[in-house]
Amino acid sequence: MIPFTTSPEQKIRVYDIATKMAKVGLSVAFINDAVEMASEYEGLHDLMVLWDEETDICTQDEIIADIQDEIDQYKELPRGIERKPYISFDELDKIANDIVDFKKSLMNEVDRWGGVAKLAEKTGIPQPSLNRFFDSASMPHRTTLYRIANALEITESKILSKWAA
Repeated sequence: MIPFTTSPEQKIRVYDIATKMAKVGLSVAFINDAVEMASEYEGLHDLMVLWDEETDICTQDEIIADIQDEIDQYKELPRGIERKPYISFDELDKIANDIVDFKKSLMNEVDRWGGVAKLAEKTGIPQPSLNRFFDSASMPHRTTLYRIANALEITESKILSKWAA
């Protein structure tokens, strides 16, 4: 993240946008995370302003999903040096297929439990973000998996066994 500090005027704008987000039913936890991060990260600040200025609901939903992605990525930033495993280019298709299969399995669990709208309410993750999560082959963020697991009352070992399956 590039160092950024909001001006007093920008803070008031962010608070105004947060109030609008609450009025459309976004969770308090999501709004709080967005406001806190917007005070330090210009990209998130700009996404909030973009959401506020957008009139198309579908585009607003995409922006909300982008904001949630930024929040999740920030929460998962290493707090020190971290060594990660090497993944060869040849393995990427298999990994993508594994991710899609895992998300389909988890989505079946969500459907049995009550659906995405109920999950959004229980986790505080905006529904557009959950839709993007389940519809993409992107690597899931641990924070998102844990929030879903907690909502569904699935143990960490059950989530990991689904992932490995």
